[in-house]
Amino acid sequence: MAPRDDSAFLQSRRPWFALYGLRLKRGRVEDNDDEEEEREASRLLLLPQDLMYKILHSCDPYSLGSAACACKDLMRSVQNVELWKKACLEAWPQHGAAKIHQLSTKQYEGNWKRLWLTRPRLRFDGIYVSRNSYIKTGIAEWRVKNPVHVVLYYRYIKFFPDGRFLYKTTPQTVSKVARRLRRIPQGPSPAHGEDSVVVGRYHFHHDLVYTSMVYPGTTSTEIRSKLKLRSTTPARNDRLDILALMSYARESGTYIPMDPSPGAADDGDGKAYNRGLTTYVFVPWHLVQAHELNLGIEAMDYFC
Repeated sequence: MAPRDDSAFLQSRRPWFALYGLRLKRGRVEDNDDEEEEREASRLLLLPQDLMYKILHSCDPYSLGSAACACKDLMRSVQNVELWKKACLEAWPQHGAAKIHQLSTKQYEGNWKRLWLTRPRLRFDGIYVSRNSYIKTGIAEWRVKNPVHVVLYYRYIKFFPDGRFLYKTTPQTVSKVARRLRRIPQGPSPAHGEDSVVVGRYHFHHDLVYTSMVYPGTTSTEIRSKLKLRSTTPARNDRLDILALMSYARESGTYIPMDPSPGAADDGDGKAYNRGLTTYVFVPWHLVQAHELNLGIEAMDYFC
């Protein structure tokens, strides 16, 4: 009996193998179709150049990046130096225009876009959210059950270009809190409740953020933190790691210069905290309703 040949069953037919190593040329009809599609996608560029520049000048840098992905003509248009110069001056307002110009010239050879992409900066177009949870023991009933509860709460920080920030701690999700953090309230804010927010001041140096605020309802307890800014992908600046969180008992409500680092001074007067230090995650305004941080503890137990 002849031996059985199983090679026909083990090898599947792959006709595309015959195309390996071949370089195919595109036909002229396809080139014309691509030109028609490119022309349809670039109708916006039929506008006068000065009007196009005004439209792009009103866009934020992330919108410029989206426009650059639309077509090659828009990608060339968003390379305008003045667009990225404006973005850099708005990204570091606390440094002043003269210092930003000097920084761009000495360290980045006048490349404003590279300055905006590579230098750490706080983002003002959304909220930084820290999602924290802990386990709390419930009340024992008839000495039979000893339930435990997973408690979920959030810390919110919204930075403003003038050196102030809004802070709020609440169990409510970002979609319900975002509207209260859009602008600094006029007049005194409630110390407690859904509408309560705390106004503080911050100092930003390279990639470190030092915050200071007075505990709501008091004039003698000050909360200070040291945060480190980082990016999950280049130029995102979407994470704030909590390096230190301290509270200080002050005898008066007068202004106190911000320390170089929480805990570097007044060690006997300060109290350090090691709970609720989950990293802040940045949520832009246009994603506050659909972000994953809106999920409850039953749907998502941890987010990084």
